[in-house]
Amino acid sequence: MMSSDNFDLGGGSVNADEIGRIGLFLDLGEEERAAIAALCRKSQFAAGEVVIAREGENHDVYFMLEGSADVQNHTIIGGELKLDRLGAGAYFGELSALDGGPRSAEVRATSDCVVAAMSPSDFRNMLSEYPSVLVLVLHNLAQMIRNSNLTVLQHATI
Repeated sequence: MMSSDNFDLGGGSVNADEIGRIGLFLDLGEEERAAIAALCRKSQFAAGEVVIAREGENHDVYFMLEGSADVQNHTIIGGELKLDRLGAGAYFGELSALDGGPRSAEVRATSDCVVAAMSPSDFRNMLSEYPSVLVLVLHNLAQMIRNSNLTVLQHATI
C-alpha cells in the first residue's frame, strides 16, 4: 500500500468552507479560514491505505475533510494497538510537525477519505497567527498525554 511519505500530495485546492468544518477552525471567520485553506493541498486515500506511516519522514499536518481513519501502533510482539478513530473534522500529525521528530503512530484510512495537508512550517506559523487555534491544539495535546498516561497505568504490571 502507498503512504503519503511516498508520493506527491498535490491533488487540488481546499476551500474555506471545507476548512471551516475542521474543529480547530470553527470559531474563525471566513477570511481567516480562506487564508488557512490556501496553505493546504487536498489528497484522497482509499479504505485501507496508509495516510501516515509510523516513523515516516513526512511531517505534514492533516485535516480530515471526509471519511475516517484509525490511529494505530504496533506492539513489540507484532500486534496492532488501536489508539483512536478519526472522523471528518479531525486533525492529526501535529506532533511531528511541531518537533520535527519521526511519526509516533500509523494512520490508516478505514473508509475512502479526503484530507487537506499543511506543511510543518505553515502549521507553526498558523498557530502563532491564530492564538485561539493554538489554545485548542494545546488542549488536545494535554488530552493526548492524559490518555497515554491512563493507557500506561491500565497496562502496567507490578
